[in-house]
Amino acid sequence: MDRIELCLSQYKNWCDKLGISTISDINRIIGEGKIDWLINISEIWHEQNISEIARKIKNNSSQKKIILISGPSSSGKTSFANRLQLHLKVLGINAVSISLDNYYIDEADMPKNEEGKPDFEALESIDYMKFNRNIEELIDGGEALIPIYDFKTKSNTSKPLKLDKDDVIIVEGIHGLNDKITAGVPNKNKYRIYCSALTSLSKDNGTKIKSRTNRLIRRIIRDYYFRNSSYRYTFELWPAVEAGAQKNIFPYTDSADIIFNSSLLYELAVYKDHLNRIFKDAMQDDLYCEKISELLDLTNSFISIDSQRVPQTSIVREFVGGSTLF
Repeated sequence: MDRIELCLSQYKNWCDKLGISTISDINRIIGEGKIDWLINISEIWHEQNISEIARKIKNNSSQKKIILISGPSSSGKTSFANRLQLHLKVLGINAVSISLDNYYIDEADMPKNEEGKPDFEALESIDYMKFNRNIEELIDGGEALIPIYDFKTKSNTSKPLKLDKDDVIIVEGIHGLNDKITAGVPNKNKYRIYCSALTSLSKDNGTKIKSRTNRLIRRIIRDYYFRNSSYRYTFELWPAVEAGAQKNIFPYTDSADIIFNSSLLYELAVYKDHLNRIFKDAMQDDLYCEKISELLDLTNSFISIDSQRVPQTSIVREFVGGSTLF
């Protein structure tokens, strides 16, 4: 059993102890009026796991200066990174968060995929040489000009950053575990975390809900609300996104010191209303009609949970909005 399978197995065992393994189990709990219990138990599971990771970092804080967080698209890396930052602060460690997404080069200069379009998943689409320089500047006690990439306008700005003596750096992005990103940093100074949404739920017919389906739903909602992108654009990009994960992310998972599962038992019940809103104007002859039907059939199997009930520090908020982590 590899590490991903072991992590998923441990999560499934925990869910089984709660008596939750299918969509019907989720609907039963919602129908019993125990929505808040379902949300709270899911969030506390996350909280406990993040706390354990923070303590492991603290126990090695004399050496671990760079915390690298990687994972496939819409695995909740940004929210996890910000929550980990808060947990470290509670333990007396100040952590500065940097996203690799801010190091995207201009689309015109990106390598092209097989379809001749900009390959956002390629390492070469990130200015990783500049990132290396910035990290070395920060570790040496200097000030670095950190880029900020705006996905809506597809433009770059920047901000100055300087670390205090005992600060650590949290780096999150799909290429976080690739050694080229931090080639100038000794391995002893790195702590590597792999983040993914390892779904344990099954449909009532026994079919397992795939983790990548959960991530696709997350991405459709996030892109629509926060990246000025239609669901058609997300669908169009998705095959390249997953191919990029196979090439640029999954081969490096074994190098992770620990795996964080960002899946939440209740989240698809929250996404239901959002997905119906986004797809409401989709025509029957839509190019992606079959995929739309598949996703709606899944989310519409759940009794809805209003987004207002979701804690503002939840990873779910990264996709539906209202997060206080950003």
